[in-house]
Parts: sequence; C-alpha cells; structure tokens
Amino acid sequence: MASKYLTACPLPNADPSDENRLQFLIDLGKKLGEPAVLFPVSDNDVILCSRERGELQNYYTYVMPDHQTVTDLLTKDGLHRVAQACGIPHPQMIAISCDSDVERIADGLRYPLIIKPVFSPSWLDPEIIEMLREGPLGGFPKVAVCQSAEELFETHRKIARYDPCMIFQEIIPGEDERLVYFCFYLDRQSRPLAIFAGRKERVLPVGFGSATYVRSFRDPELEKISYQLLSGIRYQGLGGVEFKKDPRDEQYKLIEFNARYGLWDSLSIRCGIDAPYIAYRDALGLPVDAQSDYREGVLWIDSQRDLRASMIYNRRGQLKFGDWLRSLRGEKDWAIYAPDDWKPALVAFGLLLKAVWTAIKSKIVSSIKS
Repeated sequence: MASKYLTACPLPNADPSDENRLQFLIDLGKKLGEPAVLFPVSDNDVILCSRERGELQNYYTYVMPDHQTVTDLLTKDGLHRVAQACGIPHPQMIAISCDSDVERIADGLRYPLIIKPVFSPSWLDPEIIEMLREGPLGGFPKVAVCQSAEELFETHRKIARYDPCMIFQEIIPGEDERLVYFCFYLDRQSRPLAIFAGRKERVLPVGFGSATYVRSFRDPELEKISYQLLSGIRYQGLGGVEFKKDPRDEQYKLIEFNARYGLWDSLSIRCGIDAPYIAYRDALGLPVDAQSDYREGVLWIDSQRDLRASMIYNRRGQLKFGDWLRSLRGEKDWAIYAPDDWKPALVAFGLLLKAVWTAIKSKIVSSIKS
C-alpha cells in the first residue's frame, strides 16, 4: 500500500473477521457515493464478495460467476468435481473428512503423495505454517509431501488437530518448468476479452509453491483445454488456471484455479494485454476490444524470493549459479520494484530485513536455552 498510485484504506487494526470486513466495505462504499469497481485479490475476499454480493453490489460493481461455481473452484474437492464434469485431466485425489479412517486407507495409496487443504486459507494457522516449513529458505508452505504410509498417517494426525478435513492427492512428476498458468478475463456473457499465459520456471517452496520466475509463452493446446474448462462452467470475470504437463502422457493436468487476479498476472500488461484495464472498463459497461496477441519470452521475477528458490535448486543440483545469473537477462517485469514507483520495494526490503533479524534472534535464544 506504499504505491504512489493509490490511496490506502486499511482495515482498522487489520481485523480479519468477515463481519467487520463486510461492514468496512459497506461504509467505504457509502463514502464513495457511486459504485466503484472492486477487485478481490485473495481467496477469502473472493468468497466474501461472492457470498455478500446482494449487499455489496449496492456500492460496488464486479464480475464473477454464481456463488456455487466460485465455491467449487476455490475448494480442492469442488475443483475435482468440476474437472470430472468438464472432462479435464487432473491428478487422482481422495477427500478426507473429519471421520475418515486414514490408518485403514493409508497402505493402499501410491507414494509419494501430497496433503493439501480443502480451502487454501485454512492452512494459514501459524502452527500449521511452522509445521510444514521447509528449512530457513523454504518459503510459505502450501502442501505436505509424504513418502510412505507411516509418514502420511503421522502428518495427517498433526495437521488434523487444526484442520481435520483435507485432500490426499497424487503428485504429478516432472520438473517445475512443466507448470503453466493461463490468465484471462471473461465478460458477463463468458466471452474472453483478454488471455495470457506464462511458464512457472521457478517456484517457492520448490516443487509445490508460488512462482518466483515466469516466462510468457503461448501454447494452443493450453488455450484449448482452458477454454474447455471455462466454457463448461460459464466463467465470468478475472481468473487464472494452473496446469502441469505430465511427462508420463504429455497431457496438461489441472492443478489449481484462481477466481481472481493472480500474483504475477501483471506480466500480461508488459506483454501487450492490459487485463486489469479491460476488466475495469467492462465492469463499468464501457466498450472493450478483445485482446489475445501478446509477446512471448518476457520475464516476471520476484527478486528476493527467486534468489532463495535458486539457492535450493542449486543445492539440489538443478541450477548452476551462472545459469541463474544468465536467466535474469532480457526484458522483464519486477514483482515489486518499478523505477517510477520505488516505495513498495523499499517497504518490502525493510520487511525482509525484519524477518531475517527475527529469525536470527530466535536461533540465538534457542541456542542459549539449549
């Protein structure tokens, strides 16, 4: 919120409750005086805006599919059902409910596999984050990897204390650069007005995390399977869908759906597709020309996270230091830094230093106690 291009309106005391967030948005909408375009940028915000659209659309305008579709897309078991209904290849998975007999089924599963939350924000509990963290450079955990039935049972037991409902899912093999992401904006009639795609060549945590290094690319096969999914659910609004190309059959397998603007979707602007502006104009009912032609080979880099990711790839023998340096060449879009708007990068660097100092103090205290 340090950008010079916005006026920040933070929630008082960063209150996370749905009731207070809703009231804050209503109060802000009344002050604005006329409907403003609203872009939710987290899964929790999408759910809130979808569920409360009857009230919020008195003050804001935004485009999204019906609430049941939103819920299906943002929950792992719901997305599994959507993939089956639309004929989209996807990893095998088992939904674990509160009373599932995990010990009974664990021996019959194929390993390694991953445990995922049904709804991603459910694992924002600090105890779960600390439990899954992969060393000092591992980054924010999104899944738990289990190599055996014993490890699965033990990991499930620990996580179930905080979130008893979860997903056991097959791991799609292959290197991280097989991860791809198709971004889009579809209007209220589900017509595509903006499309864009990137290859997630490095991620953090390595193997199952968010992108740190992306390269724009185009693949008709990816566009075809994405349109098949989007038309099948009659999607509306901004979004992005992640696939991984399975080396066993060279098919794209559905991994995740974001019913919102994503982490690195801004790369589309540098490549020639101004998806946010298209979404803004369309939400207001203004004329919009569809855009689908964009430049390939342009980079998006989250510098400090990519450095951490590259150190892990290097440790695993997957990326030499010189190759990492050479990969930074070429036209690029930095995740946070911009020459004409440098304050966000400065704030982010300060937060990084604070996190490093906190980690150092924690280690010092632990060593003293031991």
